[in-house]
Amino acid sequence: MIHRTCDPVERPFIAMKGGYDYQKFVYWLEGSLFHDLKAEIEAGGVSLTETKKAVCTPLSKRVEAGYVLPETWGHFELCQRQLSWYRSSAYHGKILLVSSFDLKDYEMHFEVIIRQSVFKPSSLPSTEEKARLIERLSYKNARPEEWNNIGSQEVKEKERWLKVMGLRGVTFEELFVSHCANHANFIEPAYFVLEGDERVPYSICKTSHVCSACMEWYNIIGGSYSKKLVVPCPGAVLFAGLVTNRYYEVTQCTSN
Repeated sequence: MIHRTCDPVERPFIAMKGGYDYQKFVYWLEGSLFHDLKAEIEAGGVSLTETKKAVCTPLSKRVEAGYVLPETWGHFELCQRQLSWYRSSAYHGKILLVSSFDLKDYEMHFEVIIRQSVFKPSSLPSTEEKARLIERLSYKNARPEEWNNIGSQEVKEKERWLKVMGLRGVTFEELFVSHCANHANFIEPAYFVLEGDERVPYSICKTSHVCSACMEWYNIIGGSYSKKLVVPCPGAVLFAGLVTNRYYEVTQCTSN
């Protein structure tokens, strides 16, 4: 992917003294470039943390700069099926680097920048409306075969997933409709806000019904839109400390 010179666009975010309350810069790198960059950054006194399980971990405020190697995307059992979106994407084989600071001093240009947003939708779609979203050809053509193969999961694994999300009285199959519809809305938005003539799709479920939000954080899903408003999944709350039901703005780099 060709990287362009990028400058963060200033927005009315919740800020604290010295800068934004939360921001992360996301980069996708070829192996040789990453290793050179890693050596240069660490020579400057910043340690890069390797993620070996949940790929959302580098989004944590506690991680100043973290990275995910290509093989890691298949290691974490709880998210293995969900991360098939990465394995079927143009980023497959690249190294993900997430930093709390802009790497422009290293002549690097970010893919997206993630910041907290004050956005709140006026309403969320019903179960029937979600079901219609996943009947769209755009979603069916984009989804990896492995993502849809929930029948292969053992009963204990499904029960474990429901327990992680604290859900009772709902089957995994019912929950999966929400998972699919949420991704579908970033592929061909039915629920969005307008900034000028531009559509800005947003998460259509609360955290408990969102899955693999990292696909939107890291621009694997929704890359056709310059901005997205994304709610963290339970994993991002658990492993990265993101705020439940809070929307985060994910903005792609813009040309000078």
